[in-house]
Amino acid sequence: MKPKKIFLPLRSKFIFLFFMLITIPFLLSGYMTYRLYSQNVEADARAYTRQIIDQITINLDRYIKDMDRLTLAPYYDSNATEILNAHLSTNHTNGYVKTDENLKMNFMITSLAIDRNEIQGIMIFSNDGIIFSNLQESISQNWDYASNRWMDEVVRADGGLVVIPPHQVNYYFGENKTVVSIARVIRDATTTSKHLGIVKIDLSEKGFEKILASASFSKNSHIYVSDRQGHQLYPLHEDPAQYVTDNHVSMVGETYLTAVEQSDYTGMVVTGLIPQSDMQAGPKQLIRFTILISLGAILVAYFIAGIASGRLVKPIRHLQSKMKKVQKGDFTERAKVTTYDEIGQLTEGFNVMVMEIERLVKEVYESNLREREAEFYALQSQINPHFIYNTLESINTLSLRSQQYEVSSLVVNLGRLLRYTVDKNEKHVYLGDEIAFVESYLEIQSSRLGLQLRTEFDVDMGHESLLIPKLILQPLVENVIEHALGEEPVTVTISTAMEQEDLVIRVQDDGAGMTAERRVQVEKGMYAGQGQGQASAKIARFGEKKKEFALRNVHMRLILLYGEGYGLFIRDVLARGTLFEIRIPLRFGEEG
Repeated sequence: MKPKKIFLPLRSKFIFLFFMLITIPFLLSGYMTYRLYSQNVEADARAYTRQIIDQITINLDRYIKDMDRLTLAPYYDSNATEILNAHLSTNHTNGYVKTDENLKMNFMITSLAIDRNEIQGIMIFSNDGIIFSNLQESISQNWDYASNRWMDEVVRADGGLVVIPPHQVNYYFGENKTVVSIARVIRDATTTSKHLGIVKIDLSEKGFEKILASASFSKNSHIYVSDRQGHQLYPLHEDPAQYVTDNHVSMVGETYLTAVEQSDYTGMVVTGLIPQSDMQAGPKQLIRFTILISLGAILVAYFIAGIASGRLVKPIRHLQSKMKKVQKGDFTERAKVTTYDEIGQLTEGFNVMVMEIERLVKEVYESNLREREAEFYALQSQINPHFIYNTLESINTLSLRSQQYEVSSLVVNLGRLLRYTVDKNEKHVYLGDEIAFVESYLEIQSSRLGLQLRTEFDVDMGHESLLIPKLILQPLVENVIEHALGEEPVTVTISTAMEQEDLVIRVQDDGAGMTAERRVQVEKGMYAGQGQGQASAKIARFGEKKKEFALRNVHMRLILLYGEGYGLFIRDVLARGTLFEIRIPLRFGEEG
C-alpha cells in the first residue's frame, strides 16, 4: 500500500521557499555579525582598559611621590626637629607640649595640608606620646602604642616610605575611623640619625577618587587599588579579589572583563573591571535597531509576498474548483481567464478541453448509451428458455379434452412465462412480479423434478413494490437446477434485505456446492469482459457458449444499468450449497 501523500498548498510552498531563501540567511548573517562585532568590541575594550589602567598607575605613582615629599618636610624644618628632639623620652606619662611648640608644629603641618582636601589628616607622633596635627580640635593629643600597632611596620622600614593598608585608628574624636595612610620614621638629619618620631598622612577615599575621576570606562565599571601584599587600598569596603580569574571576574551574577597593572615604584596593583553587559550594550543596541528595521522589512516583504502569491494562487484555485465540477460530470463549466501568463494559457486550454469533452459526450457517449440499450434488449432476448417456443395453446386444449389438468396447469404457467418475457417495453419490474414469475417457473420445474426441488421465499412485503431489472432471478434458479441437484432433495431460498441505500437479493441452495477451484473458474466466466473497452466487451459477450453465460449476462446487465459496485456476486461457498447475492440501488415504484 502506497503511503498517503501530504497535501501542501502552493501558497505555503511559496512562503516556505521565501523563508528558506531570505529569513534563514538573514538570521544566520545577523548572528555572525553580532558575534564578530561583540568580539571586536571586547578586544577594543580590553585594549582601552589597559591604556587607562596604565595611566592610572602613572597618576598613582605621581600622587604617592607627592605624598612622599610631604612626609619629608619635617626633615627640613628646624623648628620641627628641635621640638621633636625635646620630646625624645619614651615615657608617655611625662609628655607635655608648650604653647609655642604647638603653634610652630601646627603652622608647619597646616602649610603641608593647604589645598589637600583629599587628606584626612597629617600627624606627627613624638616619642613621648604627643600627637602634633593640623586637626587640633578633632584629634587626640596623645597616643599609646597598644592602639597603634601599625607603627611596627613603619619602624621596620627604617625611614622608608610605607603605605599602610586600611586600618582602624582611635585618635579621632567621636569614632574609630578606617583609613589608608602613608608614613615614615623621622630621623635626626645629623650624623646621629636619632629616631625623632613618625610622620603619618591619613588619606580619604577622595584622594583616590580624584585620581580615578577621569578613568571611568562605563557607568558600571569598577577600579580597585591594592598594595604589593594584596591588601586593598581602594575602595575600602569592597573586596573582589576572591572572584578574580585570568581574564574575567564574576561578582553577583555579573561577568566583568579585567585589566591589571602593577606599579614598579610603589608596588601598588590597579585592577579595572568592565561589565560584559556594558560592552555588549552597544552591539545589542545596534543589533536591536537592525533587527527592528529588518523585521519590519521582512514583514512588509511577507505581506507583499502573500498578496502576490494570493494573486498567483487565486486563478489556480478557481481552475481547481472548475475541474472538480467537471470531474463530477458537469461539462458546462468554464473557467474565467483573468491573467495572460502561463496560468491564463492553462485556463484557456482547460476550457477548450471541456468543450471538446462535452462535444464527445454528446456525439460518442450518447451513441454508446443507445448501443448499450440495444445490447440490453439483445441480452434480454437471449434469456428466454428454450422450451418457450412450443405450441402451448394446442397443448392446453388437448390437455383439457383429455382431462389432463396437470398438463393444463403446466401450459398455463408456461404461458405466463411467455407473456412476461416477450414484453420488451419494460426494463424494470416490481420485485413482486419477478417473484411471481420465478414461482411459475419453479412450478413447471417441480412437476418435472418432483420432490427433489423445494422452494422458500423470505421477502418482506414492503420490498415487493421495489423496482428491479427484469429477468435477473430466473437464471440463478435455473443455475441451481442445472448444477446443484443431486440424489438428495435441494431447497432454494430467495430472501431480500436493505443495506443503507441498496437492495440485496440472496439466492441460496443447500445442494452439492462447489470447490474453491470451481468458484474461481465460475467467477472468471462471470466477470469476463468487465473493465475492458467497448469492443472487447462485445467480443466477450457474443459468439461464446459457456455454462456461465447466463450468470455473466445478469452481472453485465447490472453493471450496464448501475455501474461499478453493483452486480452479481458469489458470497459464500458453504459446506452444502452456494450463496449468490444481487446488489442494486433502491428504486421505488414511482421511478419505474
